[in-house]
Amino acid sequence: MPVPTLIVALILGLLLLNQQFQATTRWRWKLRLLTLEFGHWLSLVCAVLGAARWDQGWHVLLFACLMAGFLVPAVQAARVARQHALPFSWSRLFIPGRAGRQVRVERVECWREGGDTLDVVLYLPPGEKKNRRCVVALHTGGWDSGDPGEFRAANRELAARCDVVICSFGYRLAPQHRWPAQAEDTRRGIAWVRAHAERLGIDPDDLVLLGRSAGAQIATACAFGMPELRVSRCISVYGPPDMFFAREWSYPDDILKSLKLVQQYMGGDPHEVPDAYRTASATAFISAASPATLLIHGARDSLVWVEHSRRLHRQMSHVGRADYLELPWGDHGCDYFPGSPGGQLALAAMERFLRDQ
Repeated sequence: MPVPTLIVALILGLLLLNQQFQATTRWRWKLRLLTLEFGHWLSLVCAVLGAARWDQGWHVLLFACLMAGFLVPAVQAARVARQHALPFSWSRLFIPGRAGRQVRVERVECWREGGDTLDVVLYLPPGEKKNRRCVVALHTGGWDSGDPGEFRAANRELAARCDVVICSFGYRLAPQHRWPAQAEDTRRGIAWVRAHAERLGIDPDDLVLLGRSAGAQIATACAFGMPELRVSRCISVYGPPDMFFAREWSYPDDILKSLKLVQQYMGGDPHEVPDAYRTASATAFISAASPATLLIHGARDSLVWVEHSRRLHRQMSHVGRADYLELPWGDHGCDYFPGSPGGQLALAAMERFLRDQ
């Protein structure tokens, strides 16, 4: 085997090996996410290299094994899609989709007080329809960072496919602003949406709260614990809905330095600020009146343990509706790329959930 080919095979082998273990640093998490969600492209590289060395059997065998390893997420996605009766396209893995290109994106400042501002990024489908469903989205970032303009491609495609208006809001960040400041910002955001319902062309009585990661904690806490917001549905993507549980499993030396994140966000430990932990935990407010909820989580999430969503699903199964999609290969952020295995299934599950009357 020529030296360059051997080096490529070694690099591919290391990338495949990196997939098999939980990430311990941010760069390894990002690399793992990319190779999991775009492993089908790496499998294509392996197929080309194997074909180029077709005359030497063990070279072909080596690249065939690497190709099979990189194809695992796509194969698992196809199986999960069949189990949940969701659409999945092999061609979409390689061919960019066109959905969402006609969606107009605007960024507006909707609230200012002192040095604090609240921005909203609007995703507006084409046409002048009235009474569209509105999705109020809350961003990621561990409560101390993030921006409402994130997940632009995924949000545009969701808006187009479901013909919904998406309003992605910012919120004040820890440690300067502790919970429940983020709940108050969500209240402000929803009030702004309802005040501008006619301009946005939405039904003010049909609002869905969508959150990813840290935003999912805020979304579920508000949807379950603040019935006055009149949220009709909730979508939680790899979030921690129980802050007592989140504090119990927080460590000072993990990727996120999660112990510090939780303490600075909540303002202390549960025995110091018990009411903050209670109001920040959707699990404290589960009842028959809780809105229908869709939970999406990757089984191999490196940042937020999948058990967070599993627990909420089990607890809701007795009193309300909770649909749960678990992605066996999925890491944190697996829905970021609309055409990837995680992106396809997450969008399909959201579309079905939003269209279901």
